[in-house]
Amino acid sequence: MDKKINLDYLIDDIIVNSDDLTPFQCQICFNSVIDFKKETLSFDVLQCRNGHISCHECWNRQLSIKQECPSCKVKTLPSELSRNIFLENAFRALKVICPNKFKESKFQGEAVHCENGCPEILKVELLEHHLKECQYQFIKCPNNSNKCKYIIRKNQIEHHNQSVCDYSLIQCEKCSELIERKKLNKHIESECDTLMITCSKCSASIGKKLMNHHLETDCPMEEISCLYKAGGCNKRFLRSQLSQHLSENNNHIFYIQNVMDLHKLQLDECNQDYRKLEKQNRDLEKRLFYLESTVNSTVINSKPHECGGGGGGGSGNNVYKGKWVINNWDRKLREYPISKSLNSPFFQIGSSKFFIMLYPNGNNEVKGFLSIFLYKIYDRPSLVKYSLEAKNIDPTKNYKNTHTNNFINNNGNGWFKWIENKSQNGFFSNNSLTISISIKIIQDHSLVTE
Repeated sequence: MDKKINLDYLIDDIIVNSDDLTPFQCQICFNSVIDFKKETLSFDVLQCRNGHISCHECWNRQLSIKQECPSCKVKTLPSELSRNIFLENAFRALKVICPNKFKESKFQGEAVHCENGCPEILKVELLEHHLKECQYQFIKCPNNSNKCKYIIRKNQIEHHNQSVCDYSLIQCEKCSELIERKKLNKHIESECDTLMITCSKCSASIGKKLMNHHLETDCPMEEISCLYKAGGCNKRFLRSQLSQHLSENNNHIFYIQNVMDLHKLQLDECNQDYRKLEKQNRDLEKRLFYLESTVNSTVINSKPHECGGGGGGGSGNNVYKGKWVINNWDRKLREYPISKSLNSPFFQIGSSKFFIMLYPNGNNEVKGFLSIFLYKIYDRPSLVKYSLEAKNIDPTKNYKNTHTNNFINNNGNGWFKWIENKSQNGFFSNNSLTISISIKIIQDHSLVTE
C-alpha cells in the first residue's frame, strides 16, 4: 500500500488571490480562522453574539482566561459561540491551487512551486476529496522496507521502479528469478543457476543448477559405493570403474544372492504384516457390522421368565420372552443385499447367550423372502425350544414358527424362507418390523467331574 507523505502548508500558501483571505482573518492572531493543519478540514467559523470571529485556538485560549469577546468585550461562554454560516460558505467557494503543486519541502519557510507538480485549481470545498485521489501526491517508495529512502510523486512510481530504485525486483532473463536491481549483475556473473561452471572432479562444463545432479548420477570421477553394498560389498571406487568392479568376484554373484535373500526376507516380513493386518481388518469389520446392527435395531420388553424345573435342566431362569424392533426397514433392504445379515443385540438366559441373525433379502439363493436364524454362543450342549413370530398390522395374520433344536456348536437354526419382504403384506407398517421372541432351554447338558 502506498504510504502518503503529509505536506506542511497553510491556506496562505495555496490561495489563488491572497486578498480573498481578508474577511477570514482571526481578530487575535490574524491567521485564517480555518485550521488547515488538521487531517480533516473543518469549516466551522465561530463568532460571539455580536458577530466577531476568531480561530478555534484563540477562542479556547481567550475563554479559558476571561469569558468575554476580545473585540467587543461582551460576556461570552464557550456554549454561547455560534457558527457564521455566511462566512463558512464564502470560504468554501475560495479558489486554491493543489498543495501538490509544490516541492516536497519548503525553502526557508516558503512553499516552492515545482514544474512537475499538480496543475489543478479548485474550490476549497473540493480540496479534501482531490487530495485523496491526486496522482501528484508524494509517497514513500514501496520498496522502503528494503531501505530505499526515495520519496517520489505517485505518478512517477512506475518509472522509479523500472529505472531508478536499487531495491526493485528485476527478473533475471536467464533463470527468471526475481533479484534486486543492485544485486542483478553479481547474480548473473556468479550466482545464476544457468551459469556454466566447471566440475571439480571431471572438468566438464555443467550448468550450475545441474551440478548436484551431475555429481550424484553422471560424473565419472565421483567416488561411489558398490550397487550391492546391501549384499556385503563395501568397496568404493570411481563411477568410471563400475563395470570393471562388477565383473570381479565371479560377477558379484555372492553379493547379488545376499541382496536377493535380503529382499526375500523383507518380502516375507511384509507378507506376515499383511496377513496380520488383513485378519485385524476382518475382525474390525465383524465388530463394526455387529455394532451397526445393534445401533440400527433394538430389543424391547425383553425379560427372562422364571419357571419350574424342566427335563434335566433344573430350576432357574431358563425362559426368555421379548421383542426385536427393526426400524428404517427400507434402508435395511438397501444396505443388506442377499446373503448379508443383520444381527440383533445379545440376550441372555441364565449363563447362555443368544442372538437372532436376519437376512432382509434372504440367504443364499432364496430371493423375495426373509431368512431368520437363532444362534447360541456355544458354551455347552443345550436342547432349546423357541418360536419367532413376525407381527402383522392385522394381528390375525401374525406369522409364527416354532422349533426345537439341540445346540451342540456355534451353528444357527431357523428358516431360510420365512416371510415375504413385500412392503404391502402388513409386516412392515410404519417402515419397521417387529419380531416376538420366545425361548425355553429344555435341557442343559452339563459336564460334571468328581
